[in-house]
Amino acid sequence: MNSIKISPTFISVFVMLALIPFSYLEVIGLRMIALSVVAFGVLFFCSFKRKIFIDNNLLLFALPFVLVFVFSFISGSKDYIAALVFMSYLLMFNFIDNDKIKKIFNRSLVIYVFGAVFMAVGTITQRVLFENFGYEIGKMDFYGGNRIGFGFIWMDYSFLSLYLLTALPLIFYVYERLSIRIFFSIVLLVGSVVTTARTGLAGLILAVLFVFAIEFVKLLVKGRVKKRVLLTLCILALAAFLIIYFYVQFSTREIRFDGSGRIEGYYRALQSFIDHPFLGVMFDREYFLSYYGVLPHNLFIYTLSQGGIFFFILFMIWFSYVFYIALFKIQVLRRPIIIAAFGFMFIPSFFSAYFFAVLVSLAMAERRVFARAYVK
Repeated sequence: MNSIKISPTFISVFVMLALIPFSYLEVIGLRMIALSVVAFGVLFFCSFKRKIFIDNNLLLFALPFVLVFVFSFISGSKDYIAALVFMSYLLMFNFIDNDKIKKIFNRSLVIYVFGAVFMAVGTITQRVLFENFGYEIGKMDFYGGNRIGFGFIWMDYSFLSLYLLTALPLIFYVYERLSIRIFFSIVLLVGSVVTTARTGLAGLILAVLFVFAIEFVKLLVKGRVKKRVLLTLCILALAAFLIIYFYVQFSTREIRFDGSGRIEGYYRALQSFIDHPFLGVMFDREYFLSYYGVLPHNLFIYTLSQGGIFFFILFMIWFSYVFYIALFKIQVLRRPIIIAAFGFMFIPSFFSAYFFAVLVSLAMAERRVFARAYVK
Protein backbone atom coordinates (compact mmCIF):
# COMPACT_ATOMS: atom_id res chain seq x y z
CA MET A 1 0.00 0.00 0.00
CA ASN A 2 1.16 3.54 -0.71
CA SER A 3 2.09 5.86 2.12
CA ILE A 4 -0.52 8.25 3.40
CA LYS A 5 -0.07 11.76 4.72
CA ILE A 6 -0.85 12.03 8.42
CA SER A 7 -3.66 14.56 8.77
CA PRO A 8 -6.43 15.39 11.27
CA THR A 9 -8.83 13.51 9.01
CA PHE A 10 -6.75 10.34 9.03
CA ILE A 11 -6.07 10.60 12.78
CA SER A 12 -9.80 11.03 13.50
CA VAL A 13 -10.71 7.95 11.46
CA PHE A 14 -7.86 5.98 13.02
CA VAL A 15 -8.99 6.91 16.56
CA MET A 16 -12.61 5.99 15.84
CA LEU A 17 -11.66 2.59 14.45
CA ALA A 18 -9.12 1.93 17.20
CA LEU A 19 -11.83 2.54 19.82
CA ILE A 20 -14.06 -0.31 18.55
CA PRO A 21 -12.31 -2.99 20.66
CA PHE A 22 -12.94 -0.74 23.69
CA SER A 23 -16.67 -0.33 22.96
CA TYR A 24 -17.72 -1.36 26.48
CA LEU A 25 -14.69 -0.37 28.53
CA GLU A 26 -15.13 2.26 31.22
CA VAL A 27 -12.31 4.38 32.66
CA ILE A 28 -13.12 6.50 35.74
CA GLY A 29 -16.78 6.15 34.90
CA LEU A 30 -16.43 7.23 31.26
CA ARG A 31 -17.14 4.87 28.38
CA MET A 32 -14.11 4.94 26.07
CA ILE A 33 -16.32 4.68 22.98
CA ALA A 34 -17.71 8.15 23.79
CA LEU A 35 -14.39 9.57 22.58
CA SER A 36 -15.43 8.55 19.08
CA VAL A 37 -17.97 11.38 19.07
CA VAL A 38 -15.13 13.83 19.79
CA ALA A 39 -13.07 12.33 16.95
CA PHE A 40 -16.08 12.56 14.67
CA GLY A 41 -16.47 16.22 15.65
CA VAL A 42 -12.87 16.86 14.53
CA LEU A 43 -13.60 15.02 11.29
CA PHE A 44 -16.72 17.12 10.78
CA PHE A 45 -14.97 20.47 11.35
CA CYS A 46 -12.08 19.48 9.07
CA SER A 47 -14.60 18.97 6.25
CA PHE A 48 -16.06 22.51 6.27
CA LYS A 49 -14.28 23.44 3.04
CA ARG A 50 -14.91 20.07 1.40
CA LYS A 51 -17.80 18.33 -0.21
CA ILE A 52 -19.94 16.18 2.10
CA PHE A 53 -21.22 13.08 0.35
CA ILE A 54 -24.93 12.59 0.87
CA ASP A 55 -25.95 9.03 0.05
CA ASN A 56 -28.99 6.82 0.59
CA ASN A 57 -27.38 5.33 3.68
CA LEU A 58 -27.52 8.75 5.36
CA LEU A 59 -30.97 9.66 4.06
CA LEU A 60 -32.63 6.36 4.99
CA PHE A 61 -31.07 6.19 8.45
CA ALA A 62 -31.86 9.81 9.32
CA LEU A 63 -35.52 9.25 10.24
CA PRO A 64 -34.97 6.20 12.50
CA PHE A 65 -32.13 8.13 14.14
CA VAL A 66 -34.38 11.12 14.83
CA LEU A 67 -37.10 8.84 16.22
CA VAL A 68 -34.67 7.25 18.67
CA PHE A 69 -33.77 10.72 19.93
CA VAL A 70 -37.42 11.80 20.23
CA PHE A 71 -38.49 8.57 21.94
CA SER A 72 -35.53 8.68 24.33
CA PHE A 73 -36.29 12.29 25.23
CA ILE A 74 -39.92 11.47 25.99
CA SER A 75 -39.29 8.22 27.88
CA GLY A 76 -36.13 9.39 29.64
CA SER A 77 -34.03 6.49 28.31
CA LYS A 78 -30.37 6.80 27.31
CA ASP A 79 -30.55 4.95 23.99
CA TYR A 80 -29.93 8.23 22.22
CA ILE A 81 -26.29 8.04 23.39
CA ALA A 82 -25.75 4.68 21.67
CA ALA A 83 -27.63 5.97 18.60
CA LEU A 84 -25.40 9.06 18.46
CA VAL A 85 -22.22 6.97 18.58
CA PHE A 86 -23.69 4.56 16.01
CA MET A 87 -24.55 7.48 13.72
CA SER A 88 -21.03 8.91 14.05
CA TYR A 89 -19.49 5.65 12.88
CA LEU A 90 -22.06 5.23 10.15
CA LEU A 91 -21.18 8.54 8.50
CA MET A 92 -17.46 8.97 9.11
CA PHE A 93 -16.47 8.25 5.49
CA ASN A 94 -18.99 10.77 4.15
CA PHE A 95 -16.59 13.53 5.19
CA ILE A 96 -13.56 12.23 3.28
CA ASP A 97 -12.58 13.44 -0.20
CA ASN A 98 -12.29 11.05 -3.13
CA ASP A 99 -8.54 11.66 -3.41
CA LYS A 100 -7.99 10.28 0.10
CA ILE A 101 -10.70 7.72 0.56
CA LYS A 102 -9.01 4.74 -1.12
CA LYS A 103 -5.89 4.91 1.06
CA ILE A 104 -7.91 5.51 4.21
CA PHE A 105 -10.30 2.70 3.23
CA ASN A 106 -7.47 0.16 2.89
CA ARG A 107 -5.89 1.14 6.17
CA SER A 108 -9.24 1.11 7.91
CA LEU A 109 -9.68 -2.53 6.98
CA VAL A 110 -6.29 -3.31 8.52
CA ILE A 111 -7.24 -1.50 11.74
CA TYR A 112 -10.60 -3.32 11.90
CA VAL A 113 -8.94 -6.73 11.50
CA PHE A 114 -6.18 -5.86 13.96
CA GLY A 115 -8.77 -4.75 16.54
CA ALA A 116 -10.65 -8.04 16.21
CA VAL A 117 -7.43 -10.06 16.50
CA PHE A 118 -6.50 -8.03 19.60
CA MET A 119 -9.84 -8.90 21.21
CA ALA A 120 -9.51 -12.57 20.25
CA VAL A 121 -5.99 -12.80 21.73
CA GLY A 122 -7.19 -11.04 24.88
CA THR A 123 -10.11 -13.44 25.29
CA ILE A 124 -7.93 -16.51 24.71
CA THR A 125 -5.32 -15.21 27.17
CA GLN A 126 -8.08 -14.56 29.71
CA ARG A 127 -9.20 -18.18 29.56
CA VAL A 128 -5.65 -19.56 29.68
CA LEU A 129 -4.88 -17.50 32.80
CA PHE A 130 -8.10 -18.63 34.47
CA GLU A 131 -7.87 -22.34 33.70
CA ASN A 132 -4.14 -22.74 34.31
CA PHE A 133 -3.42 -20.23 37.07
CA GLY A 134 -6.83 -19.39 38.54
CA TYR A 135 -6.58 -15.68 37.70
CA GLU A 136 -9.89 -13.99 37.03
CA ILE A 137 -9.34 -10.91 34.86
CA GLY A 138 -11.69 -8.98 32.65
CA LYS A 139 -15.35 -9.74 32.04
CA MET A 140 -16.34 -13.26 33.17
CA ASP A 141 -19.65 -14.84 34.09
CA PHE A 142 -20.39 -18.29 35.52
CA TYR A 143 -23.54 -19.99 34.28
CA GLY A 144 -25.19 -23.35 34.78
CA GLY A 145 -24.06 -26.40 32.84
CA ASN A 146 -20.37 -25.61 33.43
CA ARG A 147 -20.53 -22.65 31.06
CA ILE A 148 -18.15 -19.76 31.70
CA GLY A 149 -18.42 -16.65 29.57
CA PHE A 150 -15.15 -14.94 28.66
CA GLY A 151 -15.43 -11.40 27.32
CA PHE A 152 -12.05 -9.79 28.06
CA ILE A 153 -13.01 -6.07 27.99
CA TRP A 154 -16.43 -6.53 26.33
CA MET A 155 -19.63 -6.76 28.33
CA ASP A 156 -21.65 -8.90 25.93
CA TYR A 157 -20.34 -12.27 24.76
CA SER A 158 -22.73 -12.61 21.81
CA PHE A 159 -21.70 -9.26 20.36
CA LEU A 160 -18.04 -10.17 20.82
CA SER A 161 -18.32 -13.55 19.12
CA LEU A 162 -20.06 -11.93 16.15
CA TYR A 163 -17.58 -9.06 15.96
CA LEU A 164 -14.64 -11.47 15.78
CA LEU A 165 -16.11 -13.49 12.92
CA THR A 166 -17.08 -10.45 10.83
CA ALA A 167 -13.34 -9.79 10.57
CA LEU A 168 -12.66 -13.30 9.27
CA PRO A 169 -13.44 -12.67 5.55
CA LEU A 170 -11.47 -9.41 5.59
CA ILE A 171 -8.26 -11.26 6.42
CA PHE A 172 -8.21 -12.67 2.89
CA TYR A 173 -8.36 -9.15 1.43
CA VAL A 174 -5.95 -7.43 3.80
CA TYR A 175 -3.16 -10.02 3.86
CA GLU A 176 -1.54 -11.84 0.95
CA ARG A 177 0.69 -14.31 2.80
CA LEU A 178 -1.04 -17.63 3.36
CA SER A 179 0.63 -18.20 6.73
CA ILE A 180 -0.75 -14.90 8.11
CA ARG A 181 -4.21 -15.69 6.77
CA ILE A 182 -4.24 -19.10 8.41
CA PHE A 183 -2.84 -17.87 11.72
CA PHE A 184 -5.23 -14.91 12.10
CA SER A 185 -8.19 -17.04 10.99
CA ILE A 186 -7.46 -19.61 13.70
CA VAL A 187 -7.04 -16.86 16.30
CA LEU A 188 -10.43 -15.34 15.42
CA LEU A 189 -12.16 -18.73 15.33
CA VAL A 190 -10.75 -19.83 18.67
CA GLY A 191 -11.45 -16.43 20.20
CA SER A 192 -15.09 -16.62 19.14
CA VAL A 193 -15.40 -20.11 20.61
CA VAL A 194 -13.79 -19.10 23.90
CA THR A 195 -16.54 -16.51 24.51
CA THR A 196 -18.91 -19.54 24.70
CA ALA A 197 -21.54 -17.50 22.83
CA ARG A 198 -23.12 -19.17 19.80
CA THR A 199 -24.07 -16.02 17.91
CA GLY A 200 -20.89 -15.76 15.87
CA LEU A 201 -21.07 -19.45 14.98
CA ALA A 202 -24.73 -19.18 13.94
CA GLY A 203 -24.12 -16.01 11.93
CA LEU A 204 -21.20 -17.54 10.06
CA ILE A 205 -22.97 -20.81 9.24
CA LEU A 206 -26.20 -19.13 8.12
CA ALA A 207 -24.26 -16.60 6.03
CA VAL A 208 -22.29 -19.37 4.31
CA LEU A 209 -25.48 -21.32 3.55
CA PHE A 210 -27.19 -18.18 2.25
CA VAL A 211 -24.33 -17.17 -0.05
CA PHE A 212 -23.97 -20.76 -1.23
CA ALA A 213 -27.66 -20.71 -2.19
CA ILE A 214 -27.23 -17.41 -4.07
CA GLU A 215 -24.21 -18.69 -5.99
CA PHE A 216 -25.99 -21.95 -6.78
CA VAL A 217 -28.89 -20.00 -8.30
CA LYS A 218 -26.40 -17.97 -10.36
CA LEU A 219 -24.80 -21.20 -11.50
CA LEU A 220 -28.16 -22.53 -12.67
CA VAL A 221 -28.97 -19.28 -14.48
CA LYS A 222 -25.57 -18.45 -16.00
CA GLY A 223 -24.04 -21.90 -16.10
CA ARG A 224 -20.82 -20.67 -14.49
CA VAL A 225 -19.45 -19.30 -11.22
CA LYS A 226 -16.35 -17.27 -10.39
CA LYS A 227 -13.52 -19.44 -9.08
CA ARG A 228 -12.52 -16.82 -6.51
CA VAL A 229 -16.06 -16.69 -5.10
CA LEU A 230 -16.26 -20.48 -4.95
CA LEU A 231 -12.87 -20.68 -3.20
CA THR A 232 -13.87 -18.07 -0.64
CA LEU A 233 -17.12 -19.89 0.06
CA CYS A 234 -15.30 -23.16 0.53
CA ILE A 235 -12.88 -21.49 2.96
CA LEU A 236 -15.75 -19.97 4.94
CA ALA A 237 -17.58 -23.31 4.97
CA LEU A 238 -14.42 -24.99 6.26
CA ALA A 239 -14.11 -22.25 8.88
CA ALA A 240 -17.71 -22.90 9.97
CA PHE A 241 -17.01 -26.61 10.45
CA LEU A 242 -13.75 -25.84 12.23
CA ILE A 243 -15.48 -23.50 14.65
CA ILE A 244 -18.02 -26.24 15.45
CA TYR A 245 -15.11 -28.57 16.15
CA PHE A 246 -13.41 -25.93 18.30
CA TYR A 247 -16.68 -25.27 20.08
CA VAL A 248 -17.04 -28.94 21.04
CA GLN A 249 -13.37 -29.38 21.97
CA PHE A 250 -12.49 -26.14 23.71
CA SER A 251 -15.67 -24.44 24.85
CA THR A 252 -16.89 -24.83 28.41
CA ARG A 253 -20.43 -24.98 27.05
CA GLU A 254 -22.13 -27.96 25.44
CA ILE A 255 -23.23 -27.42 21.85
CA ARG A 256 -27.02 -27.31 21.85
CA PHE A 257 -29.69 -25.94 19.56
CA ASP A 258 -32.16 -24.79 22.18
CA GLY A 259 -33.23 -21.17 22.35
CA SER A 260 -31.66 -20.50 25.80
CA GLY A 261 -34.87 -18.77 26.86
CA ARG A 262 -35.02 -16.70 23.67
CA ILE A 263 -38.39 -18.07 22.57
CA GLU A 264 -40.04 -16.90 25.77
CA GLY A 265 -38.33 -13.55 25.29
CA TYR A 266 -39.78 -13.32 21.77
CA TYR A 267 -43.24 -14.04 23.11
CA ARG A 268 -42.99 -11.38 25.81
CA ALA A 269 -41.63 -8.82 23.34
CA LEU A 270 -44.47 -9.50 20.91
CA GLN A 271 -46.88 -9.04 23.80
CA SER A 272 -45.19 -5.71 24.42
CA PHE A 273 -45.79 -4.77 20.78
CA ILE A 274 -49.47 -5.73 21.05
CA ASP A 275 -49.76 -3.52 24.13
CA HIS A 276 -47.93 -0.60 22.44
CA PRO A 277 -48.28 -1.15 18.67
CA PHE A 278 -47.56 2.34 17.32
CA LEU A 279 -44.68 3.70 19.41
CA GLY A 280 -43.50 0.59 21.25
CA VAL A 281 -42.00 1.26 24.68
CA MET A 282 -40.04 4.17 23.17
CA PHE A 283 -36.71 2.49 23.98
CA ASP A 284 -37.41 2.68 27.70
CA ARG A 285 -35.32 -0.31 28.73
CA GLU A 286 -36.12 -0.12 32.44
CA TYR A 287 -39.85 -0.09 31.76
CA PHE A 288 -39.56 -3.01 29.35
CA LEU A 289 -37.44 -5.11 31.72
CA SER A 290 -39.76 -4.48 34.65
CA TYR A 291 -42.93 -5.47 32.76
CA TYR A 292 -41.79 -7.91 30.07
CA GLY A 293 -38.47 -9.35 31.24
CA VAL A 294 -35.32 -9.77 29.16
CA LEU A 295 -34.79 -7.86 25.91
CA PRO A 296 -35.61 -9.97 22.83
CA HIS A 297 -32.55 -11.47 21.14
CA ASN A 298 -33.73 -10.78 17.61
CA LEU A 299 -33.29 -7.67 15.47
CA PHE A 300 -36.82 -7.64 14.05
CA ILE A 301 -38.63 -8.28 17.32
CA TYR A 302 -36.33 -5.92 19.21
CA THR A 303 -36.99 -2.93 16.93
CA LEU A 304 -40.69 -3.76 16.76
CA SER A 305 -41.12 -3.85 20.54
CA GLN A 306 -38.88 -0.89 21.29
CA GLY A 307 -40.01 1.56 18.61
CA GLY A 308 -43.38 0.28 17.40
CA ILE A 309 -44.58 -0.26 13.86
CA PHE A 310 -43.56 3.16 12.49
CA PHE A 311 -40.00 2.91 13.68
CA PHE A 312 -39.82 -0.73 12.58
CA ILE A 313 -40.84 0.11 9.00
CA LEU A 314 -38.37 2.99 8.69
CA PHE A 315 -35.56 0.97 10.24
CA MET A 316 -36.16 -2.07 8.05
CA ILE A 317 -36.14 0.08 4.89
CA TRP A 318 -32.64 1.22 5.84
CA PHE A 319 -31.50 -2.25 6.91
CA SER A 320 -32.85 -3.81 3.69
CA TYR A 321 -31.00 -1.19 1.67
CA VAL A 322 -27.74 -2.03 3.45
CA PHE A 323 -28.29 -5.75 2.86
CA TYR A 324 -29.05 -5.09 -0.82
CA ILE A 325 -25.84 -3.06 -1.23
CA ALA A 326 -23.85 -5.81 0.47
CA LEU A 327 -25.36 -8.50 -1.70
CA PHE A 328 -25.20 -6.86 -5.12
CA LYS A 329 -23.08 -3.70 -5.14
CA ILE A 330 -19.84 -4.46 -3.26
CA GLN A 331 -17.36 -7.28 -2.79
CA VAL A 332 -14.91 -6.66 0.05
CA LEU A 333 -17.50 -5.92 2.77
CA ARG A 334 -20.15 -8.27 1.40
CA ARG A 335 -19.52 -11.28 3.60
CA PRO A 336 -18.81 -9.42 6.86
CA ILE A 337 -22.13 -7.58 6.56
CA ILE A 338 -24.05 -10.74 5.68
CA ILE A 339 -22.50 -12.58 8.65
CA ALA A 340 -23.45 -9.70 10.94
CA ALA A 341 -26.98 -9.48 9.52
CA PHE A 342 -27.68 -13.14 10.28
CA GLY A 343 -26.01 -12.81 13.68
CA PHE A 344 -28.45 -10.03 14.58
CA MET A 345 -31.21 -12.63 14.58
CA PHE A 346 -29.82 -13.77 17.95
CA ILE A 347 -28.80 -10.60 19.82
CA PRO A 348 -30.61 -7.51 21.23
CA SER A 349 -29.77 -3.81 21.56
CA PHE A 350 -28.85 -3.12 17.94
CA PHE A 351 -27.51 0.42 18.37
CA SER A 352 -24.67 -0.70 20.62
CA ALA A 353 -23.27 -2.83 17.77
CA TYR A 354 -20.83 -0.10 16.77
CA PHE A 355 -18.72 -2.52 14.77
CA PHE A 356 -21.67 -3.00 12.40
CA ALA A 357 -21.87 0.76 11.84
CA VAL A 358 -18.19 0.61 10.87
CA LEU A 359 -18.87 -2.21 8.41
CA VAL A 360 -21.73 -0.28 6.79
CA SER A 361 -19.63 2.88 6.63
CA LEU A 362 -16.80 0.92 5.03
CA ALA A 363 -19.27 -0.61 2.57
CA MET A 364 -20.41 2.84 1.43
CA ALA A 365 -16.77 3.89 1.14
CA GLU A 366 -16.07 0.78 -0.93
CA ARG A 367 -18.78 1.81 -3.39
CA ARG A 368 -16.97 5.09 -3.95
CA VAL A 369 -13.52 3.50 -4.13
CA PHE A 370 -14.43 0.78 -6.63
CA ALA A 371 -17.48 2.35 -8.29
CA ARG A 372 -16.11 2.02 -11.80
CA ALA A 373 -14.70 -1.46 -11.28
CA TYR A 374 -18.10 -2.78 -10.18
CA VAL A 375 -19.98 -1.40 -13.15
CA LYS A 376 -20.76 -4.30 -15.45
